Amino acid sequence: MKNGAGTGKPGVAVGRVLAPHGTAGLLKVLPTTDFPERCYDLKEVACELRGAVRRFAVEEASLYGRFWLIKFAGIDTREEAAALRGAWILIRPEERVVLPAGSYYYDQLIGLKVYNTAGECLGQVINIIPGAAHDFYLIKRELPGEKEFLLPAVKAMVREIDLSGGRIIADPPEGLMELEL
Repeated sequence: MKNGAGTGKPGVAVGRVLAPHGTAGLLKVLPTTDFPERCYDLKEVACELRGAVRRFAVEEASLYGRFWLIKFAGIDTREEAAALRGAWILIRPEERVVLPAGSYYYDQLIGLKVYNTAGECLGQVINIIPGAAHDFYLIKRELPGEKEFLLPAVKAMVREIDLSGGRIIADPPEGLMELEL
């Protein structure tokens, strides 16, 4: 399971502009991806800032400690770079790093319906909470008044993830859905 989205932005967020770097239009960016080396593959990105989206060609990109340094075409001064402070750097979903089989991006799972092995709808994934050993899916129940519950994202409980069908088949142990959050 990997990060790479979740901002509600048009596209997939892979970084956030922190500040200009130097005087020639370079941007210091905090990567929000599990694959920081992907900066070398960026060719064109979108920047979203306060609802406005602009596309940029990437002239150069490199790792700088735990940050990226990125130069966009048309951003040539420190002042132009400073105007992008706080912008989300977005890529198209199809440009994400391909994950190994059985691994998913969070945004692929949020919104999926969860069914038990008998075919009964248990609810819908509304969030994913990272844990030390494994993630947890926060499931919103279907009926009003029913409590949300955490489903551990482990093979013993998550039997199948069907992205194209928009569903997860789960086998939670008895009592799990009644636990207090």
